[in-house]
Amino acid sequence: MAHHRSAAGRSGLSGRGVSRGLVGTLLAVVLAAALVVLWIQVGDRVDRQGDQAAATCVEGKTTVPVVADPDVAGALDEIAQDFAKTNPVVRDHCVTIAVRPGDAKITLDGLTGNWDAESLGAYPAAWVPQSSIWAAELTAAQPDLVDGDPDSLVSSPVVLAVAPRLATAFGDDLDWQQLPTLQQRNASLGAFGLGSWGSIRLAMPTGAQSDATALAAQAVAMQVTRTTGPLTEQDARSDRVSSSVEAMLDGAPRSPDGTPVGAAREMADAQNPATSAIHAVSITEQQLYQLTREDTMARLAEVVPGGPTPMADFPIIRLTGPRVATEQADAVAEFFRFVATPDELGKLTALGFRGDAPMPPATATVTFPVTANPMPNPETAAAVTINGLVYGWA
Repeated sequence: MAHHRSAAGRSGLSGRGVSRGLVGTLLAVVLAAALVVLWIQVGDRVDRQGDQAAATCVEGKTTVPVVADPDVAGALDEIAQDFAKTNPVVRDHCVTIAVRPGDAKITLDGLTGNWDAESLGAYPAAWVPQSSIWAAELTAAQPDLVDGDPDSLVSSPVVLAVAPRLATAFGDDLDWQQLPTLQQRNASLGAFGLGSWGSIRLAMPTGAQSDATALAAQAVAMQVTRTTGPLTEQDARSDRVSSSVEAMLDGAPRSPDGTPVGAAREMADAQNPATSAIHAVSITEQQLYQLTREDTMARLAEVVPGGPTPMADFPIIRLTGPRVATEQADAVAEFFRFVATPDELGKLTALGFRGDAPMPPATATVTFPVTANPMPNPETAAAVTINGLVYGWA
């Protein structure tokens, strides 16, 4: 008689069974081996990419100097180090961005005269001053050195730093065009209930990083000429503008160090605000924030006069000419695109600048109010004319 095998007989493995633990062990070994192979492949790929990047630097290494306002130079240098970690290659050059702080007037004089590398450092491929008053001066003097219209890196509104009691007295009743009269008229603060304080004693610093002084003068010029668009050269040359700026300058108290920050610090340290030698100074909001950010009680207040608000716009002036190599110009463009990414730009806005990244929390002095009516940049000739009135430049 024929005999039929059972199902178990046809499947020996099923009949005998296999340990689940053994199967798990085998799978773990296979998985570990796969991970090792994958890790080796990734390492090889990284090595190949590094070799490929090195191979593309056939023209060698290039340093790209950038001169910046001291208020932004430190953060820009930090961002430049982040940029270096991306191993940037431009036109077959491995590039390094070298940011250094520079005084705006000294930089302008060097660019429009004979650049002395020994005293000024390497000739820059880009310049980021505090405001466009310097872009106007450079464009007027040497237009062939400026590559296109400058873009704003970050911005900071120009405000008045005053004693808290004076800010309360002003309320919302102060505008820019009142400043010349408040400067010249005796006991002018009586109009705000503080006649014993005398006049406004508005400091007009003209030393380092004093762009706020010229920008405030532009705001006054716009209002006294009733200009609704950008300030024109004709506006700036009017008798009303020159007499208004002269009124603010005449008898203005001196800043201890010639800067807006020095004047604000003197007010903050005054024992009696009413008798302080300085009652007010135009200053960038960012400078005021840095000066007072550790204060738990306000020693100063931020006043935003009515009318268009002047802005320190920190223009990125891309330089051109025989002293700026093509790869340097291209590297500048790549670098500032990198700066504009949110994580990197945040390194600047954390210092109190305005930009498309989070701002620091409000302080006892600076609340970062919305700038509802930013002042447009004047025509180049108008800015140069106002600069001449404020700084006495020919």
